[in-house]
Amino acid sequence: MLLDIVIKSLVGGLVIGIVSTIAQKNPTVGAFIMGIPLVSFITLIIMYYTGVDYNTFKTFSLQTVYFVAISLIFFPMFAYGYYYTNFWIALSTSAIITAIIMYYSVKLID
Repeated sequence: MLLDIVIKSLVGGLVIGIVSTIAQKNPTVGAFIMGIPLVSFITLIIMYYTGVDYNTFKTFSLQTVYFVAISLIFFPMFAYGYYYTNFWIALSTSAIITAIIMYYSVKLID
């Protein structure tokens, strides 16, 4: 169990490190990499190798679509917020508003 978490953490950290480094040099390429479902793809592979059943894959896939759509609200709010305020206010405000919308969306899904 611990080794499993360590391996997943290393893979996740590697993805974040690569994307953030690329985005510093070329924001368009960084955004493109983030735009493809890289984390979901890796997660599906790990889930497959750990023996997850079909219904879990189905639920994960469908709910990922819902939450990705909702999370798209975050990015324009952050970009415009950062233009008018500082980084931390824009980040936290955008995250809080997105979290509230996600919270109520989960209530509707269940």
